[in-house]
Amino acid sequence: MALGGLAQTLSSHTDFLLGKPEGIRADLSGADISGLDLNGANLQKIIGAAANFNRSILSNADISNADLFRADFQFCNLSRANIERSDLKGANLHGAKLTDANLMDADLRAGKFLENESTDPRTDLTFARLDGAKLNNANLSEAKMGSMSAKGANFSNVEMIEADLQEANLADADLSDAHFSGANLAGANLSGANLANAIFEGADLSGAQVDDPDQMAADFSGVNLDDTVQRRKLEDMPADIQAILKDHEEWINSNGQQGHRADLHGLDLHNANFKRLNFNGANLSGANLSGAVLSYCHFLLTDLSGADISNADLFMADLMGANLKGANLQRASLRRANLGPATIWQPGDGETSRMWAVNLEDANLRYADLSYANLKEANLNGADLVGTDLSEADMEAADTESSNIDQAITD
Repeated sequence: MALGGLAQTLSSHTDFLLGKPEGIRADLSGADISGLDLNGANLQKIIGAAANFNRSILSNADISNADLFRADFQFCNLSRANIERSDLKGANLHGAKLTDANLMDADLRAGKFLENESTDPRTDLTFARLDGAKLNNANLSEAKMGSMSAKGANFSNVEMIEADLQEANLADADLSDAHFSGANLAGANLSGANLANAIFEGADLSGAQVDDPDQMAADFSGVNLDDTVQRRKLEDMPADIQAILKDHEEWINSNGQQGHRADLHGLDLHNANFKRLNFNGANLSGANLSGAVLSYCHFLLTDLSGADISNADLFMADLMGANLKGANLQRASLRRANLGPATIWQPGDGETSRMWAVNLEDANLRYADLSYANLKEANLNGADLVGTDLSEADMEAADTESSNIDQAITD
């Protein structure tokens, strides 16, 4: 749709919302509105069935009470948008950013044009980011939500019957009174979530991270809880790993005079809770840190090359000068992390220094959250940035050659 025509349509729509006789409700059914900046727009009550909003910026927009049946919102920025009570049946929200959005009472069930159609009618929230979003009373039955991130979101009284939530991150979310009967939650992260009165009857929770089910006032009828996993605390880790980390702490505190630098190369540390630990200078190359809690950790000049850090929480982590070449950071949370260059002072010289940039060459950053992160001078050459959230990130002098940064969220 031409910009001039869209502007006129939205102007008439504003008059419609104000009750002016000359106003006309906007009908954008099937329109191509992709790649546009509509930040803060008033689109409430629009008709947008099958409209293409692909990669548009709709942050802070009001799209409440709208008809968005089967609309395409792939990789859109809908952060803080008001989508309350809207019809999103069958909508494609793959990779969309819905952080702090309001989807209360929204209808996200499957949406069919015809009863015998061959295309998948389910609402697609695969890889979407709903951290902190409000979805109270929404209907997400049968929705595709695999690998979705919804940390701290409010799903209270939400219908998610037979929904696909494989490897979804629902840590610290409010899932009270939610209905998950028959849902696929294999590998999902439910740690810290409020499960009061939630119904999981017949759901698949194999490999899911769940706090002690015996302490949850939830209905797990017909669920095999033997296959669920829990976060591994440091004191529950193998004795040799505890000893390595203790020696490393001594090595750091004594400026290398005592203890030993940690060598955790290739070790299995998945789902470990290492919050606030100091790994400066450690060797973690090839280690399995998938699903680990690494928020506020220190990784100054740490070797993390080839490590599996997928789905890990690195909020506010300090990774200055770290080597992350070829690391798997898919769906990792690096919000407000520091991946800037480290200052290296020359031995015996208190004035001469050089900068050592973070190396993310060939790293897998698909759907990772790097919003507000410091990536100054970072080497992202060849990195996979499909769906990566780089909004508000400091990319000054970053090397993005051979990377697919055009497929990242960079508003």
